[in-house]
Amino acid sequence: MKLILLMLLFFSMQLMATGPRISKSTISPDKKEVFALDAPPFISTEVDNGGMLNEVAVAAFKEAKIDAVITILPLHSMIKYYLTQEKAMVIIGRYMGLSAEDEKSVVAIPLYAVQESYLYYKPKHPQGLEYKGELSIFKGLTYGASEGEETGKYQEAAVAVVKGRTLSLFKKLQSGTVDFISVPTESAQWFLQNKFAEHQGDFATMQTKSVTADISIYFNLNNPDGKVSAESFKNGLRTIVKNGEYAKILGKYIKNPDTVNMQAQSIQKFLK
Repeated sequence: MKLILLMLLFFSMQLMATGPRISKSTISPDKKEVFALDAPPFISTEVDNGGMLNEVAVAAFKEAKIDAVITILPLHSMIKYYLTQEKAMVIIGRYMGLSAEDEKSVVAIPLYAVQESYLYYKPKHPQGLEYKGELSIFKGLTYGASEGEETGKYQEAAVAVVKGRTLSLFKKLQSGTVDFISVPTESAQWFLQNKFAEHQGDFATMQTKSVTADISIYFNLNNPDGKVSAESFKNGLRTIVKNGEYAKILGKYIKNPDTVNMQAQSIQKFLK
């Protein structure tokens, strides 16, 4: 009996070690599961209704007549695992860090174009830091990069790189482990208001934008339903952009109507 119990314990531990296997699709097996990287305020378990891009994706899937459920995961490695190893049909995120070979096997459809800026922590750099388009000004400093982000240009400029999740990067910035980070404007506002409210005045944003990046939905061509679903979703997204639902959803989260209109126009241009 003891031997049997030990064997059962051993196999249970092995199953647990393979990674997260329980998801919403386990409960709803007929639904198409979408894996999204947690990135507040765009998509997150910490934001009402899962965030604005969660709502956008749900609306587009509904128009496309695709019965989908979105599972939000905290780690970039988990999203990448489901795409490349489990052949998941769809993932959503920014900076997926896919290999050239993997990029050939996905159809990327942008949901939102983010403007990123560099941030630094003023108590660690009382003289200030300023970016004017050349990374050489940061030579000898350490950059906090998002998981999956391409960092070759920093290494070429003799800037050390440390990777992590956004919350971790803010903490590293505050502790001095990294000197500067790059995050979307919306993310910076959300984290400072919700995670660092008592110290948000100590964080400074550099004026010159660091980069523009898309938060996209990726359909896996290695999945039997990937190609057809990508076309259906694109048509669904086109519909909600044209009928104003896309802008209406964004307007619930973004108070600047010019930003909402710019995003709608950008997506509409892609979908033509």
